[in-house]
Amino acid sequence: MLQTYQKVLLLGFFILHIGAICWYNLYALNTYQKPEVFEQLSKPGQQVFLQLKRILPYNIPTAMRPYAHFCGTDTGYSLFAPNVPSAISVFFELRDADGNTTIKFPELESRSGLDRFTVNLATYKSFEEIQPLMAYGWASRMLEIYPDYTAITVIIGSHRMPNMQAYQSGERSKFLETVRYEFELD
Repeated sequence: MLQTYQKVLLLGFFILHIGAICWYNLYALNTYQKPEVFEQLSKPGQQVFLQLKRILPYNIPTAMRPYAHFCGTDTGYSLFAPNVPSAISVFFELRDADGNTTIKFPELESRSGLDRFTVNLATYKSFEEIQPLMAYGWASRMLEIYPDYTAITVIIGSHRMPNMQAYQSGERSKFLETVRYEFELD
């Protein structure tokens, strides 16, 4: 049975955790200040946002950042995110010697692996001149992981999300291919 001090500590932790979640979600609502996002809100939604705008935090306390990163609160999504930006995606089409293909996604089994790939992807987006080299590096790594394949296509694109009205009408996200890099073992 938990002692009173343990209950107090757990309650304190719970309050801090919920506080971090609420802080980040309120902070994320600042994106509604962008005209292209604000215009997509309904008139009542715009009124609600204008009232909330006065209490929104405009920064994240430095002491909160490591904990928020550790628990995944710093993802940038608010509780309801109708205007999630189009995220760039990478996937791989592997082909064996018989011509059979399979689709694989980046192998990200840890938070540090995800962080490294996110930095890689940010670098890819920022420097056009090194994009083929980065795609080659990703392809090489995937062929090391899957040695039975002899060719690989790195496909990069983004998911385009419909606005809320289109979503309510049944439209769903679409993948738009931006570029593909094809590599083959000699």
